Amino acid sequence: MSDVLSVFLPFIALCGTIFLCLILESTSFGRRYIAPIAILGSLVSLFFVIVGINGTDIIYLFGNPADLFDISSTDGLFVIDNFYLFFAMIFLIVLLFVATSSMDYISSERTIGVYYALLIFSSIGMMLVSAANDLLVLFVAWELGTIPAYALAAYQKSRKETSESALKFFLIGAMSSAFILFGISLVYGIVGDTRLSAVVTSFSNIADYSPLHLLALMFLIVGFGYKMAAVPFHAWAVDVYEGTPTTITTFLAAGSKAMGFAAVFRIFVTGLTDINETWGILFAILAILTMTLGNVVALVQDNIKRMLAYSSIAHAGYILIALAAVTFSPNSTLSSTLDYTVAEFSVAAAQLHILTHALMKIVAFTVVIVVAFSLKSEKIEDYAGLRKKHPWLAIGLTFSFLSLMGIPPLAGFISKLFILFSAIYADLLWLAVIGILNSAISIFYYLRVIKLMLIDQPLEDQDVTAIPVDRIAPFSIPLSYRLTIGISVLLIVLIGIYPAPFIDFALSAASNLVP
Repeated sequence: MSDVLSVFLPFIALCGTIFLCLILESTSFGRRYIAPIAILGSLVSLFFVIVGINGTDIIYLFGNPADLFDISSTDGLFVIDNFYLFFAMIFLIVLLFVATSSMDYISSERTIGVYYALLIFSSIGMMLVSAANDLLVLFVAWELGTIPAYALAAYQKSRKETSESALKFFLIGAMSSAFILFGISLVYGIVGDTRLSAVVTSFSNIADYSPLHLLALMFLIVGFGYKMAAVPFHAWAVDVYEGTPTTITTFLAAGSKAMGFAAVFRIFVTGLTDINETWGILFAILAILTMTLGNVVALVQDNIKRMLAYSSIAHAGYILIALAAVTFSPNSTLSSTLDYTVAEFSVAAAQLHILTHALMKIVAFTVVIVVAFSLKSEKIEDYAGLRKKHPWLAIGLTFSFLSLMGIPPLAGFISKLFILFSAIYADLLWLAVIGILNSAISIFYYLRVIKLMLIDQPLEDQDVTAIPVDRIAPFSIPLSYRLTIGISVLLIVLIGIYPAPFIDFALSAASNLVP
């Protein structure tokens, strides 16, 4: 029973936090405590997840209908392993930083308790997706993670662009869910079961595929492709990222995207390791299209949020490189000294990059929040001379962009290196070369902003009449933003300098997932 309790403790902490937030919302004196309680609840839940990382046992929950707390079953609706713990850590880190940066961002709103409750509900759904061991359970968890995000995207109803992007987000999300649900119904019609173990057994031999097998998988790929913002399912992401409140943009770019990859890993990786390279070619093509379009279109953007949106699309392409590598020689070991298979290494590389990408986007979008308050603009050109107005913001965003470029010794360099090595180990040298070329393309639009911030003069120094006085007034950076940016930058540097614990954890998580 103690093992079961330890599994539920992160969720108990989050549910208790939701309850307190909604109770305090109804009192006039308690509203000031909502944000600190939400942050504390997220921190406590993250602590319980980190404490459970040392465990190596895989626990199956709800596998025995006669005794729901019986963990002796070898199958169940949820599987608690290091793969789940790795993604739960990512989701809670994102929740913690978004909750912190939201303290000042939404301080003037009337329904703060509802805002934080929706954030936590969505995070719970994301965590459950990474632990789901049944397609229907995964879909329910998916909706729990997605539906609150629709409301959060429309939270600032006074902004016209927010309402428009929220409606677009809802319509695309509903269509994505319909694809997933139809794919699941086809799988059930073929297999007669929705448990992943039964589905993998039925779909493991590609020679036995019928047209319905292919149709079911294609519906699932399309449905999850929308959430991952993979080309050609990416178009919604740019407008939604630009129009939603920036804290929610951070939540979508860092957390919601990770949920899409967690679902794909749970469903596809276990089965893909037993079939030939057909699916690998498909994911390789998706990877090339996604990272190339994201990087090329980002070059011509004049809005910082749109540029970061296309950057996120490009990084989804990098992660898809690792997913493609899973199917090529998956069971061969890397070398005599590295006792991991190609599939395990590839999944670990993808997970590591999802973590580092989340941290880098947290820094970038938090800086965008502060600059938007200070300059009343999201135009890239208005970042000129940022070092004079806000030197620490310029330094933080520079670290984020250097890491996104893959410059050592930062976290982005380590995770990108692992992504490229996963392709090389899978004999996909051509795919690794295309990834390197795309990474080189990204340097141009990242360096453009860095040059504006650190080298160019502020616009008011270039043409005084072009800038209103209130645009150049200094802006005091609230503590919540300073903490979010500072701690995230420290983690980016830490992972880059001392990546061993994170690499070991990612490899352990991948070993739990790959059969």
